[in-house]
Amino acid sequence: METISITLPKSKRIATVYLDRKKMKTCRLKVYPDQKIVMSLPHSVPNEWAKSFLTEKGGWIESKLQSFKKTVGYAATTEIKNGYSIKMFGEDMIFVLTQCDKEQVYSEGRTIHICCRMPDNQEHVKKLFENWWRKQAKSILIERVRYWYPIVEKYGVEMPKVSVRKMKTLWGSCSVAHQAVTFNFYLIKARMPYIDYVVLHELVHFLYPNHSKHFYAFLSNHMPDWKERKFVLDQDVVHGL
Repeated sequence: METISITLPKSKRIATVYLDRKKMKTCRLKVYPDQKIVMSLPHSVPNEWAKSFLTEKGGWIESKLQSFKKTVGYAATTEIKNGYSIKMFGEDMIFVLTQCDKEQVYSEGRTIHICCRMPDNQEHVKKLFENWWRKQAKSILIERVRYWYPIVEKYGVEMPKVSVRKMKTLWGSCSVAHQAVTFNFYLIKARMPYIDYVVLHELVHFLYPNHSKHFYAFLSNHMPDWKERKFVLDQDVVHGL
C-alpha cells in the first residue's frame, strides 16, 4: 500500500498516511484507535492532490489521534490478574482469581470471579475469561436484537441470526443475504444506550443496505439521539478498532 508523510500542525510530528486506492468516486479519510491513518481514494487521484488534502486535514487528524490516545485503556483484554479491571457495560469490573479444580467464571456485583486450575497461566486464564465474555456478549446482544426487532419486523424482515467476533474496524456488521448480524466482541464494554445504537443501526440495514439519506431518516425517527450515542461510542469506548 502506498504511503504519504505529512507534518502534524501542533506537535510537528511526522504522520504516515496509508493510501488505499480502489474503485470509488470520492475520497474517505479514517483514523483508527491504533493510530493508523488510511485514506481511501480513486485510482485517478494524483499523489500531489492527496498530500495537499491531507495537509489541509492535518488538524483534524491530530485531534483524532489525541482523542484515541486518551481512551486507549479500553482496548482489547488487558492482563487478567487479581485487582486488575475491565470495562463491562460501562462499569469497572475487578478480577478475582482463585485456584480450584472446578473451573468457572462468573460475575458478582462489580467483581468477575475466575476459578481455575492454573491462575498463574495467563494464556489459560484468558481463554477461560474470553469464552465466558463471549457468552455474556451473545446473550445480551440477542436480547437487545429482540427488543429492537419489532421496528423492522413490520416491513417483512426476518429475525436475524446473531454472532459475536473480534473486529478491528467495526462495531457491528449486517449480512442481508445471510439474514445475520455480527457484533464486535468488545461492544459490551459500552453502556446499554450505546450498545442499543449499534443494534438498531445494523437492523436498519436490512431495510436500507447503504448509508443513504433514507437510512439515516429512518434511524433518526426511531432513535433521535443516535448521533450523540455514536459520538460517545467512537470517542470514549474505544476497543482497539
